[in-house]
Amino acid sequence: MEERQSKNSLKRKRILLRICLVSLIVTFITGITGTFAFAKEVTLKIDGTETTVRGRIFENVQEILKNNGIVLSDDDAANIETETKIVGASAAAVNQKATGNLAVDGEIIPYETDVKTVEELLLENNIKLGDLDRVEPSKTTALSETNQITIIRVEIEAKSTRKVVPFSSEIRDNPAMEIGKKQLVQPGKNGVSYLIENILYENNVEVKRETVSEEVVTPPISEIVEMARNEPADETSMVVETPVVVKTPVVKETPVVKETPIVKETSIVKETPIVEETPVAPTVEVTDTAPLGAVKKILNFTAYTATGNATASGVMPQANHTIAAWNGLPFGTKVYVPTLGTTFTVEDRGGAVTEGIIDVYMGTYNQCIQFGRQNLEAYISY
Repeated sequence: MEERQSKNSLKRKRILLRICLVSLIVTFITGITGTFAFAKEVTLKIDGTETTVRGRIFENVQEILKNNGIVLSDDDAANIETETKIVGASAAAVNQKATGNLAVDGEIIPYETDVKTVEELLLENNIKLGDLDRVEPSKTTALSETNQITIIRVEIEAKSTRKVVPFSSEIRDNPAMEIGKKQLVQPGKNGVSYLIENILYENNVEVKRETVSEEVVTPPISEIVEMARNEPADETSMVVETPVVVKTPVVKETPVVKETPIVKETSIVKETPIVEETPVAPTVEVTDTAPLGAVKKILNFTAYTATGNATASGVMPQANHTIAAWNGLPFGTKVYVPTLGTTFTVEDRGGAVTEGIIDVYMGTYNQCIQFGRQNLEAYISY
């Protein structure tokens, strides 16, 4: 009897042990299954870049982002509420807002926007551009690359201006006059021209002028002054020193001219007044003082010679009178150069004559070579 009871007790213990083992296995399997069953993958799109994160279905979007090292700031925006449980969401998008300043029409407009490019920002703010207007940086620039945008309004105005054409001065040699004396033969008179220019404005500020045409209505009348330049010379010296006596420069350069009796005996030297009329450029304005109100500048001087063509102003160039200058100096502007003792007149332009450069017209190529390039003090009478 006791032996039977002992066997039954052992049998019950074995059954209980089996039940416990089965329960542990079931619990383990249930835990693992629950872990996978209650977890979910969510696709995040952050500033256009997609990434996949994993979280439990009862976590909200903000918790998922935080657990994955993503913290939203006040400037960030999400396409769903951050409190939304991921059990009801499979994707979320987070975009950082672009901030900066937009300068337009004299105003500074701060912006905070979800758009991506400068062009989209202009559309968002209803800003329209004219045909000539421009944007800095360009409309295709991403807002993530800049925080300062400027609209530049561009306008071109055609303007007609009445301009005074200054008269030039011409000095003629008169050997009959006393040395150092001057006589006004013909008073000078300014002319009148009409200048048509295209003026470029950026944000109502003039930045460039371009001359379209210039029409002279009343030509200027030159001032003519007579004076004696040199002391009268004896017969021999006149033959040697005056190039007009002998028509070729070869006679001037060779000492044979001075010794030949044929030259001394010729009556042409004594009787022809041409002997004493040295060929001086008719419009040389000799002076030793700066004009009243002239602007002093240091300019870079070069030289050029005959091209066979008229100047840009339409007149033929003259040595010791004509200069080429940049567009900022209108035709007729006077430029006094103390070193050269001459007042020149702007009558020409040149492709290499940029601001600060003056090109002096000279009679020969050798004179240009000898002159070279020099920085000289000059006085400009506008």
